[in-house]
Amino acid sequence: MSYSESLYGIWLSLRYSAGDPTPGKLLRSLRTAAAVYRAEREFLYSLGFSAKEVRPLSAKSLEAAERIAVSCASKGIEVIQYSDPGYPIQFMQLDAPPPVIYCRGTLPACDSELFISAVGTRRMSDTGRLNAHKLCFDLAAAGAVIVSGMARGIDSVCHQGAIDGGGRTVAVLGCGCDVVYPPENSYLYGVITDNGAVISEYPPGEEPKAENFPVRNRLIAALGAATVIVEAGIGSGALITADRASSLGRTVYAVPGPINTPSAKGSNLLLKRGAALCTGAEDILSEYELSFPEKVRIERITEKRYFIGDYSEHSGGENEAEAAVKNTGAEIAGMKISRASELTGESRRIYETLLRNGAASPEELSAGTDMSAVVYTLTLLEIGGYVTALPGGKYAIK
Repeated sequence: MSYSESLYGIWLSLRYSAGDPTPGKLLRSLRTAAAVYRAEREFLYSLGFSAKEVRPLSAKSLEAAERIAVSCASKGIEVIQYSDPGYPIQFMQLDAPPPVIYCRGTLPACDSELFISAVGTRRMSDTGRLNAHKLCFDLAAAGAVIVSGMARGIDSVCHQGAIDGGGRTVAVLGCGCDVVYPPENSYLYGVITDNGAVISEYPPGEEPKAENFPVRNRLIAALGAATVIVEAGIGSGALITADRASSLGRTVYAVPGPINTPSAKGSNLLLKRGAALCTGAEDILSEYELSFPEKVRIERITEKRYFIGDYSEHSGGENEAEAAVKNTGAEIAGMKISRASELTGESRRIYETLLRNGAASPEELSAGTDMSAVVYTLTLLEIGGYVTALPGGKYAIK
């Protein structure tokens, strides 16, 4: 796609709000954003478009689109528009497909890879955290691409599980794909772009807004051949994703949770209403393995040693990720506190500091290290059951 061609897609995306179905209707009729740009109003009326639908197209200036295109070029962001071969074919099934997708990283081939969307609550339980990591580790190890929203809680753990499983993952943001949100995920953001892609329908620089996320969820639901809700409370946005997936004809899976855990009430309700039961990656993969014979194999799960990753080498550590935690050969949910000698690099330094000094905040643990790396390492330690988060933003040995 040439620079000039991308301008028309950006222009069209700026004429309507995200989630508006009008651009999709125009593109289905005229095929390209350039054709929409050049179409006369009377011609659009003859195709059945109303004056209200057509009115935004009267603004023909490409200046704003040019500024965005220049920004994308300077930041290494790819602009993928509706008529491009790399545009996700799954989005074309939506009533409101985005005219353009902004992408940082490498988006796996959407027409030949198995994408599984995995989402959940921001306020996860320990059980939910461990389930999310193990499930996405196994899915990715088998060959699936994990899609989530990089939000706090379950979403972030799903991305991490996919990366630890040696697979690829795609984060769909409710802000510009150059905006790291939540900010403590800056380290995770970098790892995702190295092992997949961060995408958004919002232009670079667009800050996160509450109203963006429910709109964004339709893209998460569309991209996955199936959607699994790992853990979700009654009011969780993950239930919106489940609803969108169901309306698109996708299979919705839910992981059961304890009946007295508030963060599992929504996912348990989905099961009560007919969602497919998910007790492990095999439940999902068995439905799709034959459709992706060259890409997905369930036996890879047992071939891949399960571990909690340690990315301390990115912040000056000296050992490989797989040395972080010794395999127990059992479900991680039953993992006991491991000895400091079982950790490496930054993980070991932080664990030993907490063991020696007691509870501490990320700031107190930074010791001159990049703060995002400290937060990231604490998250890994929390996933592995080494530390626990306390009120007031502090962490302690679990």
